[in-house]
Amino acid sequence: MVSITALVACLAAPSLAFAQEAVSDPWEGMNRDLFAVHESVDQAVVEPVARGYRAITPGPVRGGVRNFLRNLRSPIIFANDVLQGEFGRAGTTAARFGVNTTVGIVGVFDPATSMGLERHDEDFGQTLAVWGVPSGPYVFIPLVGPSTVRDASGRIVDFALNPLNWAEGEDADTVRITTGVLGALSAREQLLETVDDIRANSVDPYASIRTSYGLLRQSAIENGRADVQDLPEFDDIPETEDTPPGGGAAVRYLPIEEEIGPTYFTLDYVTGEAS
Repeated sequence: MVSITALVACLAAPSLAFAQEAVSDPWEGMNRDLFAVHESVDQAVVEPVARGYRAITPGPVRGGVRNFLRNLRSPIIFANDVLQGEFGRAGTTAARFGVNTTVGIVGVFDPATSMGLERHDEDFGQTLAVWGVPSGPYVFIPLVGPSTVRDASGRIVDFALNPLNWAEGEDADTVRITTGVLGALSAREQLLETVDDIRANSVDPYASIRTSYGLLRQSAIENGRADVQDLPEFDDIPETEDTPPGGGAAVRYLPIEEEIGPTYFTLDYVTGEAS
């Protein structure tokens, strides 16, 4: 999905007009209600826990957690690289996984990047887009974030492609739960300032997120080859008929994959990406 890569990546994206044309939101009323639920849960539970995680965990340790979780995602990225016919990128993904799993001590460190093996992300939603499958309507999923019918369906395949979900053994469930909790904390912690900024400055946070998601998603599908321009200020994003009285200030923002994302700014609770 669009990883937390983080929402800060929205500072460079295609034009607003393009995003408005690209993102179809026929279920906006329902999506805004789900967005409000997401926001309430975030402010009551997720955000305070993420702030506590930051307060008690040193920066280098948090960085190691992010590296470890990103490394776990490598098989998913590799499979989607191959399915998209991006064999050069697949080779880079495989090499990164080998280097970081061994020299990087199961991925806690990232020596592959310093060796020129740059990290990238892929998912099955992107693969479907490369195959020509249309995105379908925009959907907002509480505790997951912005998506589309195509991208949400792609998450199911990515789940199946993750070897960790097929692991068996006495401690397999414990490992899955632990990585899920770490992923949630890491992803939300990365978005603390970004979410604060949107809450404080966006006229309509819901519309800002929807627009940014469309822009980032298109860039991710094109592997960053999309022509980009400065994203308009949040205050410039127009209200719609579903915007509550008082404008966007009446709709509080909650984050979202990261697939972070980044490429993404959805939360990937398995990999810790804040996309």
